[in-house]
Amino acid sequence: MRNMKRYLAFLLAALMLFSLAACEKGQGGAEPVETTAPVQAQAEYLKNDYVLSENVPQGSVVEGVMTDISGGDPVLEKTTASWLDTCVLYEVNIRQYTEEGTFKAFEAHLGRLKGMGINTLWLMPVHPISQTDRKGTLGSYYAVDDYTQINPEFGTMEDFLHLVDTAHSMGFKVILDWVANHTGWDNKWIKDHEDWYVHDESGAITYPYDWSDTAELNFDNYLMRAEMIKAMQFWVEECGIDGFRCDHAMGVPAEFWNAAVYKLKSVNREILMLAETAATAALTEYAFDACYNDNLYSQSLMMQAGIETDALQKALVPNAFYSDNAGSFPMNYTDNHDKNSYEGTIYDRFGDSYEAMLALSFLAPGMPLVYTANEQGYDHEIEFFEKDAVKWEEKPVYAEFISELAELKSGCKALASTGRDIEFLSTSDLRFLAFSRPAAEGRVYYVANLYYEALSDVSIDFGVDSARCVLHYDGSTFDFEDKELNLASLGSKEFAPYEFYIFTAEDPA
Repeated sequence: MRNMKRYLAFLLAALMLFSLAACEKGQGGAEPVETTAPVQAQAEYLKNDYVLSENVPQGSVVEGVMTDISGGDPVLEKTTASWLDTCVLYEVNIRQYTEEGTFKAFEAHLGRLKGMGINTLWLMPVHPISQTDRKGTLGSYYAVDDYTQINPEFGTMEDFLHLVDTAHSMGFKVILDWVANHTGWDNKWIKDHEDWYVHDESGAITYPYDWSDTAELNFDNYLMRAEMIKAMQFWVEECGIDGFRCDHAMGVPAEFWNAAVYKLKSVNREILMLAETAATAALTEYAFDACYNDNLYSQSLMMQAGIETDALQKALVPNAFYSDNAGSFPMNYTDNHDKNSYEGTIYDRFGDSYEAMLALSFLAPGMPLVYTANEQGYDHEIEFFEKDAVKWEEKPVYAEFISELAELKSGCKALASTGRDIEFLSTSDLRFLAFSRPAAEGRVYYVANLYYEALSDVSIDFGVDSARCVLHYDGSTFDFEDKELNLASLGSKEFAPYEFYIFTAEDPA
């Protein structure tokens, strides 16, 4: 019944032709903005047939659901959702986003985020949190009490569905954070199915690492795997979720992820699967569209130390785990909840290089991520287990900057997430980074002084004489005015520390 109601709701939305006045670009107001983007019905016309394989291990098919599929199984055929090439991902910390910390309160920010060019929302875990061995007052989102319920701290299931439906009507995709490696200690699985968990030599259920508020699941148990897949299917089929960011993906067998994604794509083949780990061949072969670009992040941090850019250049080239598996790509980030809460603010980690590195995360091969309050350069480590609401400013300082980057990402085929081409330009100073991203429609260029001191008289072989500058940062202020740029003039100017240009030009060939 719920599916039918949702289908009728989506059909009605698709037939409605209207728009609301757009909020002023980059403003911090919270008025919703309607867009002309078509609303895509879930499931009804995106289903694939689900076919049982003869190659799966004995006992791994539970109630008609495969729970273990190895790479190379003939039923696996990788597909990549059409919308991922223009995906600009935004991680939402519901608890800390507003003073209320609810779905309803966050919903008021959708218009502002839409005006900023965000098109995909990653919601940190929305499930109830276990009380037993809870860390802090409110506990960790990642100590899941029930996989198919809503954390009452955030609101009700009806509130959640309203947020998802509203986001969809405005053209957003919505993905959920999924915690498969472990549960909280109050999860009913512990009481009803103790054998679904890992036990130590004394027979006690164990927990991974120092995550003492969690209990580690036993993926040798196919009944548990089947129940996990059913829970994931619930959010896609019944709630219209557009995919998952999978926590600690390396802590779960790739064969499980293959089976889960195969089942989910029988419901909706247009989902996004993001793994919280660096890429491996097993993960990108079928199950995951994207993995964390940890190498690029690490090398980006090094730029404020004044080193040459050769290692950074290598990190910009997608490795064989992507190039050997069509449709997969890196997720580029400068921040996320782990980095912010445990390793310092963006300024603690990047210093004056932050603006240049944020721009790089949009222009590098792959998909960019923006974390809660990055748009206002939030210089605060957000508490993880306690209430610590973001103090929002009326006009977030980086909102227009992110909007310009998002427009480039979504409007230039050279920056498609699945695109891997990147061509580095020859420079006379290796503390400069200069590259282009080619496409038939033209190239996007990035040229930056990534040194902590000013540099001048740097020769760069652009291959073209002039270009259209779309964004210039002089080390302290932004210029977003499109203008013609004589590239020869760049060789004689002094570049301030971390000054960069982004410009477009026709292919010199």
